[in-house]
Amino acid sequence: MEFLAEDDYYDILGVGRNATQDEIKKAYRTLAKKYHPDRNPNDKSAEEKLKTINEAYGVLGDPDKRTRYDRWGTADEQGIDMEGFGDIFSSIFRGFGGFGGFGGRGGPTGPAAGQTLRISINLTFEEAFFGVEKELAFNRKIHCETCKGSGAAPGSSPKTCPTCRGQGQIARSMGFLSVAQTCPTCGGLGESIDTPCPSCRGQGLQTERREIKLPIPPGVEDGQGIRISGGGNAGARRGPFGDLIVMFNVATHDIFVRRGLHVYMEHEIPFSVAVLGGEVEVPTMRGLSKMKVNSGTEGGTLFRMKHKGVHAEDGRRGDQLVRVKIQVPKKPTKEQKEFLSKFSEVFS
Repeated sequence: MEFLAEDDYYDILGVGRNATQDEIKKAYRTLAKKYHPDRNPNDKSAEEKLKTINEAYGVLGDPDKRTRYDRWGTADEQGIDMEGFGDIFSSIFRGFGGFGGFGGRGGPTGPAAGQTLRISINLTFEEAFFGVEKELAFNRKIHCETCKGSGAAPGSSPKTCPTCRGQGQIARSMGFLSVAQTCPTCGGLGESIDTPCPSCRGQGLQTERREIKLPIPPGVEDGQGIRISGGGNAGARRGPFGDLIVMFNVATHDIFVRRGLHVYMEHEIPFSVAVLGGEVEVPTMRGLSKMKVNSGTEGGTLFRMKHKGVHAEDGRRGDQLVRVKIQVPKKPTKEQKEFLSKFSEVFS
């Protein structure tokens, strides 16, 4: 099956437009396994197909995006925007659908959106590897409950600014040019308030303490983050909410180093195993596991332990790469010295 950029998302996943969410998920998993890199090594076409499959599922797997796609033929960029993750992870944050209250974004003639909030959270190596749910608590601005964000006292209402006539801008002539500037009377809001709201003092905003549980998928890395639409501060004069950006600070590990979905480590093996071959127990993030060592292995040889790395939400499986070091006795016993002398004579 060949995919084109303009292909219909339903055709890409091979489902009908009346398919249930479970049917869409099942179709996605089947295709993701079929075009997985492990089954198609060094196949660029399979890699591109998997990206297209992920894109289709990122829309159809999310009921809100699917509704927009069915209606307009596109899912836009509204909703949840992931930074540093594949489209598959977007469904995890669907629970924040009502997070923003008024939602949306301010246009050229509407009130401006509120400020974007940025929060950094610390994760252990294990939490980033396996995934975790974190509780976040932070303050943000919301629309005043007393005046509903208008800034005017109950029983009154804002008036159209007489200077700019509600435009928020005024035109200044500079020779042959006419330059638009922010209205000095209303500060660009297009309104004036004679009787300010006593609760918010005419600002239309109040502070809210927000507490949320944030599911973090396995495989996030240090410096990555997510953007939650509508999770930030509310805009003035009933303006839409800004976004919330959560950045991850991932701690290092004493043994392992992450590279995407793979983990790397060094491990010492006995001299006898390096010469004769055999099995050794190697620590992994999921406990001890046996690794086969070929006879005649040299120090610095890199071994791959399949699927011992990160297990991502979209079905991908990382590996563990083990670089071996040969154990050399610092103070060999008399018996060891005699054995090594005979060994040296045989191989000299």
